[in-house]
Amino acid sequence: MKAAVSSQAALIELQRIDSANMAAESKIKALPEREQITAIHARLAAGAVELEKAEAELADVAIDLRRSEVDVEQVADRMKKDENRLSSGTGTPKELEQLQHELVTLAKRKTELEDGELEIMMRHDAAKEKVATLKSDDDGLRKLELELNIRLENATTELTREIELHKSSRTLVLPKIEQPLLDLYEKIRASEYGVGAALLIGNKCDGCHLAINAIEIDRIKSLESDEVLRCEECRRILVRI
Repeated sequence: MKAAVSSQAALIELQRIDSANMAAESKIKALPEREQITAIHARLAAGAVELEKAEAELADVAIDLRRSEVDVEQVADRMKKDENRLSSGTGTPKELEQLQHELVTLAKRKTELEDGELEIMMRHDAAKEKVATLKSDDDGLRKLELELNIRLENATTELTREIELHKSSRTLVLPKIEQPLLDLYEKIRASEYGVGAALLIGNKCDGCHLAINAIEIDRIKSLESDEVLRCEECRRILVRI
């Protein structure tokens, strides 16, 4: 195949544009904010489950605490009634003696209940603190997610603008390339990771970066400048400079 030197030069210009465009597209897909946001979503989901359990635990402990408070109040009320009756002296000596014994028993019971209540209060405070911490973590993660989304949007907008510029530049270069050469370039580019043409620099292909043997180099030197070359290793179009 033959193609004008200017057409081959334009092909290298097109390759540079296409390579820059591929790099921009790859950057959009690989923006670190995407992975960070995904990780935050996973943490938010796990945190929501943990928060649900913590709130259920807090609700259960709150019920236990209220029951304990009621038990203490009931014993305290009973003691107050017995103390009032004992103070009034109403009743037989035997009944008053039984009241004294009952007060001792109630006082012991009240102490046990208060100890239990104190333990439940500590559990309640711990459960309440856990819920507050989980909610705070959730708020922090959502704030970070918002910041990352803004950063992602800004970076994506900038790269998208860059891609549009590359597309505009490509449109301007295409008419400079002869159609058969362009068709060959597109075919190779589709199967060679987006690189269809490369410069021949010295004795190396700038596409696969492999050295070309001396015999092939001598052959290339003997060819007309409009002869289209192909790398023996990667089969990309070679453009001489």
